[in-house]
Formats: sequence, structure tokens, C-alpha cells
Amino acid sequence: MPKGHTQQRNKAFKGESKRKAKQKSEGKLKKKIKKQEIKQTKKKDSQQEIQIEKKEKDQEQKVKVVKVVNTKIIAMFPMNQQANIAALKFQLMQHLNIQSVGVSSYCTQDCFLNVEANGKLIKQPLRFIFLDRNPEQILDACKVADIICPVLSCRDCNTNTISLDPHSNANAYDEQGYKLLSNLRAQGMVQQVCYIQDLNEINPSKKNVVKKLFTRYFESEFPGSHIVDDCSTLMRSVVVLHEQAVEWRDTHGYMLPDDLAYVNGELSITGTWRGQNGLSADQLVHITGVDDFQIARIELLGMIEQVYESNQPESLDPICRDKQHDIGDCDDLLKDIAGMQLQEEEEQMIEQESDVSYEDLDKEFEDEAQKKREQFEIVHRDPEDLDYEDEVEYGVEVKLRERYDKYQGLKNIRTSEFDPLTFLPDEAEKIYNFRFLKKIKQDVLEEMKQKEQIKPGQRIKITLRNVPELIVQRLTQPNKIYVISGLLKHERKMTQMHVRFHRHQMHNCVLKSKHQVFAQIGFRRAHINPIYSRILNNCSKTKYVKEIKDDTFYLASFYFYNSFPQQPVIFWQNDFDFRNNEIMGVGDIQRCDTFQVILKRIVLTGYPVKINKRKAVIRMMFFNPDDIKFFKPIELSTKLGLRGNILEPLGTHGLMKCMFNNFVKPNDVISLQLYKRVHPKFVNIQI
Repeated sequence: MPKGHTQQRNKAFKGESKRKAKQKSEGKLKKKIKKQEIKQTKKKDSQQEIQIEKKEKDQEQKVKVVKVVNTKIIAMFPMNQQANIAALKFQLMQHLNIQSVGVSSYCTQDCFLNVEANGKLIKQPLRFIFLDRNPEQILDACKVADIICPVLSCRDCNTNTISLDPHSNANAYDEQGYKLLSNLRAQGMVQQVCYIQDLNEINPSKKNVVKKLFTRYFESEFPGSHIVDDCSTLMRSVVVLHEQAVEWRDTHGYMLPDDLAYVNGELSITGTWRGQNGLSADQLVHITGVDDFQIARIELLGMIEQVYESNQPESLDPICRDKQHDIGDCDDLLKDIAGMQLQEEEEQMIEQESDVSYEDLDKEFEDEAQKKREQFEIVHRDPEDLDYEDEVEYGVEVKLRERYDKYQGLKNIRTSEFDPLTFLPDEAEKIYNFRFLKKIKQDVLEEMKQKEQIKPGQRIKITLRNVPELIVQRLTQPNKIYVISGLLKHERKMTQMHVRFHRHQMHNCVLKSKHQVFAQIGFRRAHINPIYSRILNNCSKTKYVKEIKDDTFYLASFYFYNSFPQQPVIFWQNDFDFRNNEIMGVGDIQRCDTFQVILKRIVLTGYPVKINKRKAVIRMMFFNPDDIKFFKPIELSTKLGLRGNILEPLGTHGLMKCMFNNFVKPNDVISLQLYKRVHPKFVNIQI
């Protein structure tokens, strides 16, 4: 039967196809469920493995700390005038049944209290350092302390009116206490146990209120700390707390002296070496607040006694005497930068110029210009009245081509190229350059691990050579804290250091460039003369600033001994007194680079007197035709965003004809921006 459109077509039976489709979908679902279960199990396994690895690492670190550090150091210091540290020491000695011992060595002075392990509660030897209100000693003690213990006395708390105004009647932190707190935060703090003193002298009905109030004071300034009010809880908290690693001090290694001895120009220091890295006899050693010294020999004390002599010690000379200024692999860093060429854009414009006699125009404005010059010679504008931040004022008879001969023009400070090997100072021949500072630090640490003779936790006797007798007299003063730290390789070499810092919130004064300040960089302290520059986004160059008036981040550049990154930097005023002066700035080391480009900008301004569309006659920027010809290749800019060029000088009184990229407005200000590379002032370092 032939097929046609009249043939009947019945609907196909769908039961079998539905059943097959259902089986397929069920199979796909089962596969998906299996895959999801496999993924979940894998995720669980990976998470469990990560947690297990973290636990193992934490346990390893705890074991390392416990094994390495034999004695736990606790620094106790007052945070207000009423806190009595001597009374607290007496209470601790009574609680521990310790009798007073005569001063027979450095570690048995009045500021120390040594507690031996008893195998019960105290499983680790303890050394308490009791400090008075001397911030210098407190900062040095906190550098080596494993636990810090600030003490607040509630003796002067006014319990009658404390509920009305708790802040003014509590008498907790005073002004000096807040200054000390800001210094400790800038330096870095370890574990804290806060002590509330004289709580027994408070009326029992107000005792809980006062305790809650002072607990709140401690929690606000020392979050996560243990807060105690008696000696038993103090000892329990001190024993339970584990030491916290501080990277910048542990990488160097440090020691708190147990005993000092001076014989024939050699100073012998006995103590336990601490930190994560060891020490070798060829390294240099730094005494905080004193200077760097060479090691004559190291004696290992204990069960196995051994003496390590210094064979090839590092030099104390910070100046580069040969031509090898670059430390590390710097071949790929010095790019071939073409010299800056000032390009003039030639524009051919056909416009009808008005028939103006510029000689008549020159005569017309001569009297007015003379009055303006006299006004500029006598009256100087305030910085607030200047049109630009870096605008300079100058007399009529000043030859700008001679005064600003070292300056040059840049189209854009961010994008324009500047050869870092040009305009280098004479001091560049005397100092070292570190470009790959982090890579150099890794290599130095690996080399030090291979050459280390003393491991952390070992009791040693270091003998320093060529120590002056005046320094020994300072070190042997009673109740003085001194810290001995190891210097890494290259940390005695002079370089140009750059620190990223910001002005501290408690300091409202203006920071001026080239003014001497007192700085602490890690374990070191010294007087420096930094210059400040503004950090530009996506640009390696920085812009020099004369003053810092805000709290944003700036770059401080100065000459100093090389220091590797991740060390805290603190700035104080030059006439430094730890008791009265407040902190000026806080930052960290950014890099040590001699080729850092710091550009100082000056702005010459002028005003339009005759406008013809895009052309204008400018005055008050120059007063000499020779100066106009000298600065003619440099591009002009205006305050309203126009760009232009100098065409030619007009007359003999400083008028000039200029062309811009758009119509000039009468209220606009014409500027010519010049840049010069600047460097810090090279001075002898005073520690």
C-alpha cells in the first residue's frame, strides 16, 4: 500500500522509553552521589591532614622553645606613679620563701630575682627583672623578656566618686604610662600578665568594683592578657604561659648577661644564648646603646667545655674600600636606561593674530611690573597663600638659569624615566648597595646555620676584644640592663636605608627633613638625619617633602648600617629624654638601596596678561629673556589642567609668548615644574 498523507499513523508506545530514561537518570544520580561522596571524603581527609600538620608544627615549636630556652625571663615595670615594684619583689620573695642574697655578680643585683625549678609547680627556672620608671631600661628589658608584667596600683583610686566618673577618679594610667605603652607597641610585645597592686587596701565593699574597673583598663590596652592581683595567681600564670616567638629578635640571637669580667682590654660576658639561630666566633656582637664589637673567643660551658677561637672575624669598618659596592646578584637590575631628552612638539597653527605691538604692551605693563617686583622683594607670601605646595619665590635680580641649573623638567613624575645611575652623590663610592635584600637575608641565614658553633640554649662565655675602659664603667653601673645581640653578615656595612613609616597619633608637631632625630632600629639606637619623601602609587620614584603634617605613610631615607627587613623602627626627637619625649614616628625597614630616586620639585608660577584664544602673554614667571630661553624646552602646565609650551620671549622685562592646548582663562595660573634628585646628609653615626 503506497504511503500518502491519508495514511493513519498511530502514536508510538512510550512506556519502554520512559522506563529506560528513568533507569538512565537513576544511574546518573547514583554516579553523582558517589562522586560527591568521594569529593567530600577527600576534602575531609585534606582538612584533617592540614589540622594534623598544624598541630604537629605547633607541638614542634613548643618543644623547640622549651628545649632551647632554659630560663624564662619576666620583666615587671610600673604603669603609674603609685606602683611600688620594690614592695612587689618583697612580696614575691616571701611567697617563694627566698632570702635576700648579697650582690656577687651581675645577675644578683637588686633588679633581678632568680627562681630555681622545684619539679612541682615551677618546672622551669625563672628570672624576674624589676624595673623603675626608666623607659630606656624597660624597652631594653622587653627586648629579651619572654613575658612582660605591667603593674597598676589602685591605691589612689577615689572609691567615693568612682561610680560617677570612673575615668577621672580611677587614677590608673598617667601620661608617662601612656607614652611608655605607645613605645612598647611600636617595638612589639610578647605574652602579658597584668598585675593589680594594693587591692587589699581598698574598702571591702568597693573592692569588686575597683577590680572590675582596673581589669577593664588592662583589657583595653593589653587584650588577651592574664590579669592577676596576688602572688600565687601571678606565679601560676607565669608558669603556664608559653614563650612567644618574635622573628626580628630570634633571627639575630640575643643574651641577657649573667656576669661580666674585664681583663686587659677584653670583656668577658657569661650567659645563655637565646633565639632561633646560633653564634660563631667570626660574627660581630652588638651591645644595645653601646657599639659593635669583635669576638676574640667563645667558651662553651656545662658538661662539655670547648673553646672556639676567632679565625676570620668580620671587619668593623663600615666604609667600602674597594669597588665591589653591590652585595648580591645585581646584574639584571641595572637596566640600560636612555638619557632623558627634552622633546619639543612642533605645532603649525594658522590663525589670525591681532595687530598688537608687543613693545607698546611691554611699556604699558612696565610700571605695574616694577611695583609688583618691589612688592615681591619686600612682602613674602605665607605658605597658605601660595598657589602650589612647592612654589618658590625669588627676587627680580636672581638669575634662575644659574640658581636652578641642576634641575630638569619631567612630563610626569610617575611615568617619565629617570636614570638611577645619574646625579649620584660622592658618598656613593663609600657605601654598599643591597638590591635583593630579602634574598641576601635568606642566603646569610643559611650560611650562618652551616657555620654556627654555638646553638641556642647553650651556656657560653663570650670574650670581646678592644673594649674601652669607659664602656666597661658604663656596663658595670648598678641595676643597669644591657642586651647582647648577634649581628648577621653585612650588618656592619654602611648603606642608604629606606624606612616606610607614619607619624604617631600622639605626636602633633611637624616633622622636618634633614633635622636630626633619635632612632631605634631593632636592637640598635643612634642619631640620624633622615629626609622624607612621599610614596607614589605604582612608581619606584618618591617625591621629596620638606615637612610632614599628616599621619599618612612616608619614606624616610638616611645613611646607616645595613639592617635586614622586619625590624621595628621608632623615631624620637633629637634632644631625647625617655621620660619626657613622646614617640614621633613608627615604621619598618623597606629596603637598602643606594639607587633609590628621590626627586625634589619646585614650581615657578606666572599669570596671563594678554589672551588670544590658545595663545597668551605670561608675566611674573621670569624677569630676564635669557632665563626664558634657558627653560624654553620644558612643558608648561596650568592650575585648570592645560598644557603648553614657551614660544618666545617678548621685550626685556620677562614677558613671554606661550601656546596651550585649549583656550586660556584670565583666572588661570601658569606653572613650570622642575625636578632635582636629592640624597640624605652623610654624617657620622652617634650611638
